[in-house]
Amino acid sequence: MNWSYIVSGISIVNDIIYADNRRTAGLLGGCCVFAYSGIRLLTEAVLPVTSCGSDFTDYFGDYWKHNRIPSDGVYHSMPFTHHTVLKYNTDGSWKEESIYGKDYFEKQAKNCDVTYEKLFPFLSPSLKGLYLDSNAFERIFNDIERIREKAPNARIMWEPTTVSYTDPTLRETVLNNINKVDFYSCNLSEAMMFFEVESREKVVSSIINLQKPCFLREGEKGSSWIENGIDTGTIPSEKADQAVDPTGCGNCSTAVSLYLRREGFKPREICAVANHIAFLTAKQHGPIPELNCYYEDL
Repeated sequence: MNWSYIVSGISIVNDIIYADNRRTAGLLGGCCVFAYSGIRLLTEAVLPVTSCGSDFTDYFGDYWKHNRIPSDGVYHSMPFTHHTVLKYNTDGSWKEESIYGKDYFEKQAKNCDVTYEKLFPFLSPSLKGLYLDSNAFERIFNDIERIREKAPNARIMWEPTTVSYTDPTLRETVLNNINKVDFYSCNLSEAMMFFEVESREKVVSSIINLQKPCFLREGEKGSSWIENGIDTGTIPSEKADQAVDPTGCGNCSTAVSLYLRREGFKPREICAVANHIAFLTAKQHGPIPELNCYYEDL
């Protein structure tokens, strides 16, 4: 099958400690499943490409089966699927540790990276959009031109990981990678740190100076789309006070913004729909449970 959209990134099982000391365990997580769930509500023509361990089916199998998710792009490249304890702070920041030891992430880093080789079987001229959740230093950015050769009509949305925005040694690499892709995303707090500014106005000015379309996530306040020097302004979130778990909302809304941008939606519409699907994600623990429905009236 030739796919219209691909979402790629890591799969993780999450045990979560929230800022109010609530606890959950064994939740499906990682950027790929959240990004996939967002686009899948809008089209079936989307493929997840992810890396995991041999225990992937133990955790994700029922969700994959119930929602008829294709497994063509699931690579069993690690001993165990990443399983972390994720702890939220009151300011929304977070820290996570692997249950397999502090060095498991580091030892398995190359095994769970998105690579051209993993994407290659699914790239074609029919591909319209590719979502990447990758660290700035991953080698996938050396292969962007190869991706474009195989999928000349695709547009690439990059959602840099938090460390890419917060590690000052990666600043130039991030800027170079933004030049290589078509769209990128950041949340407001990360953007303030990255651009070394203290207001939304200055963040928007910095984004405009990069001359690359950006989906700016603003937490409970909402989101904005910035392109060609024009900022939509903050399009408000939907019922943020009803949120149960914010995990994955950024991945979900960013992937949705890619889909909507490629399907010809206007900037304010992009933000409104992305906000809505982020709200659907936040309504429960883990990804949206029921994906076998589509918003055909959009």
